[in-house]
Formats: sequence, C-alpha cells, structure tokens
Amino acid sequence: MRELGVSEAYTRSRWLNDVRTVVGDSFLLFFRVLFETLEYPVFTVADIMNIESDAGVRYGLVKRAMRDGDLVQIKRGLYTLAVGLRKKPINLHGLSNRMYYPSYVSLVSALSFNGWIPEKVVALTCVTSRNNAEFDTPLGRFTFARIPQKLFFCGVELTGDGSDTWLQARPLKALADYVYIHKFDWTTREPPVESLRIEDKQLESISSDDFDNIQGNYHTAANVEAFLAGLRKDLQV
Repeated sequence: MRELGVSEAYTRSRWLNDVRTVVGDSFLLFFRVLFETLEYPVFTVADIMNIESDAGVRYGLVKRAMRDGDLVQIKRGLYTLAVGLRKKPINLHGLSNRMYYPSYVSLVSALSFNGWIPEKVVALTCVTSRNNAEFDTPLGRFTFARIPQKLFFCGVELTGDGSDTWLQARPLKALADYVYIHKFDWTTREPPVESLRIEDKQLESISSDDFDNIQGNYHTAANVEAFLAGLRKDLQV
C-alpha cells in the first residue's frame, strides 16, 4: 500500500473510505495506516473516535491492535503505537504533560534535566494542582504531587530538546517544590548543597527575577517561603 502524504487533497471522509476500500475488513491495517500519519505518536480515546464512531467496532479495533502488539496502552484512555510504527520516539517529559493536566515537570527530574544534580532519576517527577497520582506504565514511572499555589504555572517555562516541548519548573521553582514535598526547614544554601549535591555556582546563577517570580506563591507553606527568603539572603540576590 502506498503511503498517504499529509499534503494530499483528501478530505478526512474520502481518505477513510479509500483506506477502508483497500483494506476491506482489516481494521488493524486501517488503524495502522491512519496513525502512521500522526506526527506525535500518542493519542487518546477521542482520537480513536475520529477513526471509528461505532463503539463496538472501536472496541474490537483497539483490543485486536493491543493483542497483536501494534498498540500499547500507556494508561486508561491514552495509547501509543508500537516502537516500529512510530514516526519519532516518545519524549517522556512531553508525555507527562499529556498524561495528567494541569502539570509540569519539577522536583528531581527538572533539577536533573538542568544538570543541577548528578543522580540518575528513576521516575519522572511532576507537580499538579489536582490530586496526587502515580502511573506505572510500559514507558516508565510517572509521579504527580499536588502542591497548592496562588499561580500554578508561576516560575514554569516551556522547555524542549528538539524532539518535543513541555512545561517545566525553573531550577529555583523545582527546589521550592522539593522543600514543600519533603517538608524541609531549610533556610540557607547548605542543605541543598549537602543533600542534593548541588554546586554553589549553580545556586549563584539564580537571579533576583527568579526569586521575585515565586516568592509569596506558596501561601500555604511557611517553610517554603522561609526557605526562599533565607536562600535569597544567603546568596545576597
């Protein structure tokens, strides 16, 4: 079967009819052809509904594709194609934003990505405004910790590595989230240097804008505000 180019002048309905005509009753091949055209290899139940509106047929399609190893369920309602069918690899940081929203990458995962800590991170750690959640998936483990804040995305930036983009905490924000989660009473640079092995030069790269952006944002956590105020005084920023 020839590959269907994205730029071809087909309406969705005509394209689906053409594909159905070629593959006949082979919904697995139909499914494969459709999703090989997707730029991002992760999709939801809503995307599958665009392929087949009949719930019974859709259920059989998904069940057969999973049985044959062509479809992988990441979590309930979220799927990806098998490795050999994807147009590009899945970026786990980008995937985390899609798994549980609103959320952003933070804590040790954000610190590790920015080269602030030397340890290898086993689970991808995120922060959410929803309830705590953990997902053990075929692609890895994802944790989402609830942290109440005045402005949830304050101190968060859009980050990318060439394969995908995602929302991620800036290093100071990731540290503040870490203090919140572990209920630490840190007030100087010494504890994060000793326990996380963060270097002084990295802490000294924090700007006054970084502090201005998030101080006062953790209104329910006096220990986090004390940490930010103490660290700022220590760094003389």
